[in-house]
Amino acid sequence: MTRVLFISAEPVGATMAGPPIRVMELARAVAAECEVTVAAPVPSDVGDAPVELLEASLADFDTLLSAARSHDVVVAQGLPPQLLRYVGRLPVSFVADLYNPQMIEVLEAVGDGGSSSPRRAWRSMLGQCAVADLVICASEKQRDLWLGGMGLSGLIDVERYRQDPTFRSYVEVVPFGLPEEPPQTGERVLKGVWPGIGVDDPVLLWAGGVWRWLDAITPIRAVQRLRSEGHRAHLVFLGVGRPAVDPASIPSSADEAIAFAAERGLEGECVHFNHGWVPYEERAAYLLDSDIGVCAHFDHLEARFSFRTRVLDHFWAGLPSVVSAGDAIGELVERRGLGAAIAAGDDEAFASACASLIADRANYAATAARVRELAPSLRWSKVAEPLVRFCTEQRPARRPAQFALARATYGQYPSILADARERGALGELVTRVPRHISRLIRHGSRRG
Repeated sequence: MTRVLFISAEPVGATMAGPPIRVMELARAVAAECEVTVAAPVPSDVGDAPVELLEASLADFDTLLSAARSHDVVVAQGLPPQLLRYVGRLPVSFVADLYNPQMIEVLEAVGDGGSSSPRRAWRSMLGQCAVADLVICASEKQRDLWLGGMGLSGLIDVERYRQDPTFRSYVEVVPFGLPEEPPQTGERVLKGVWPGIGVDDPVLLWAGGVWRWLDAITPIRAVQRLRSEGHRAHLVFLGVGRPAVDPASIPSSADEAIAFAAERGLEGECVHFNHGWVPYEERAAYLLDSDIGVCAHFDHLEARFSFRTRVLDHFWAGLPSVVSAGDAIGELVERRGLGAAIAAGDDEAFASACASLIADRANYAATAARVRELAPSLRWSKVAEPLVRFCTEQRPARRPAQFALARATYGQYPSILADARERGALGELVTRVPRHISRLIRHGSRRG
């Protein structure tokens, strides 16, 4: 049986954001056919998932390299340069899960500073593509992005093209998915329970975090419009904090959203913020106690190539969605009649779309029925099929494109040095040099 190692940059367990959720759900799907290990930082817990747990962070070079040597396939959303270089030498297949195009997201995340970060992210993504036997992503738009980048970097070679002119054997779509079972109705957690929300009040739910590249202000303005029109609507942000290895590194705009709502007297009245993070297994109660799922973003590159993972929870719970247009999820909502996709920043249209669902129960029921009809096609067991097939078929691992690998790994060091200068952390780099030399001595001559 194929042995598959999933490597997570963040802890897995009860409280997770999108990246570790994807690791665990894909690991579950692959475990139906393979022996699976999940490597994740402390503290981690795989619960009842049929996988083995290896507690290790991306910094645990020796532990992860040893684990890679004892598996047939390694799946990761991004390996550090040195570990990537060594994995590229092993007789194992590497799957790069690039559902999050970091070189574009970081353009929004870094703000006005951190000029070296986009270059590092680009080189890192190039490195993953250079080593990968299979690249998976979340949408056809993302697939086009990766194919374009690989083509311009000389990573679409004639031999593989002749074997598969579609190139889907090497770059394939594996979206975020839905759990196998629909959410179960439980105790109410919002209506008649959350301070200020009445038993019969309509609830708009923002089901994820409030990141810098998202637009929380438009839905806040929209709910203010709804209230002025006589609708007893409430907007609930399900998470403000974010579980992560280093939460301070996550670019949030939650403070600005909270201040905006407070200045207008909306916070606690019709706009509500959960200042923690709802555990993954508890999110169903909040979804089922809501009426409409909402999400909004600005008009920029990050939105074009994004895949709003927590919007999938709307579909799981049968909720109509009102979202911003311009990304893969917005196109799906519009194409399948799952709610409305609104031009970025148009709070009037956003409010109107929500009002039409709140006020017209027949329209709401028909929309919710279309959502429920779509949901089975998005289950993890279905969307993960290309990855499961790759793991079970076990093609021989290919040799990575050395020029691209060298450019993406050794080529990162000037950017790392520049980033250290910006952060005043040159001393930290000096302490790494002996570790790198030691690794070369221990592993440099080994080839599997």
